[in-house]
Amino acid sequence: MGVRAMGAQAMEPAMGKVNLDINGRAYALGCEDGEEERLERLGERLDRRVAQMSEQFGQIGDLRLLVMAGITLLDEMEDPKASAEARVERRLKAADRDVEEAAKAQQTAETEATEALLKAASRIERLAGQLSDAAG
Repeated sequence: MGVRAMGAQAMEPAMGKVNLDINGRAYALGCEDGEEERLERLGERLDRRVAQMSEQFGQIGDLRLLVMAGITLLDEMEDPKASAEARVERRLKAADRDVEEAAKAQQTAETEATEALLKAASRIERLAGQLSDAAG
């Protein structure tokens, strides 16, 4: 896939044009005709990675964020097994957190239900006592 910055001299007459938004900045790129959708997809992926880097390190400059994003993406391509294992590990940790939160929510709901039942039982006993006293 040939990609060129717009404005660069193109050797081929048919050239696609794509506008990418990376970290809030617009980039106009040219590509081989028919490659526009793929380039847009890759640009979105790069933008997501730059956003991750920005969340982790702050706005340390577009160039640094782009370099860091590019290096991490290339690292994943170089070692796809480690990348897949890291993604699985992150997802497992997130699932574990979700399970813990659900267990806490269930425990809270059970505690609240038990307290409500105990209060209701106490009121029933009190009413039964009052009825018994009134009847007796």
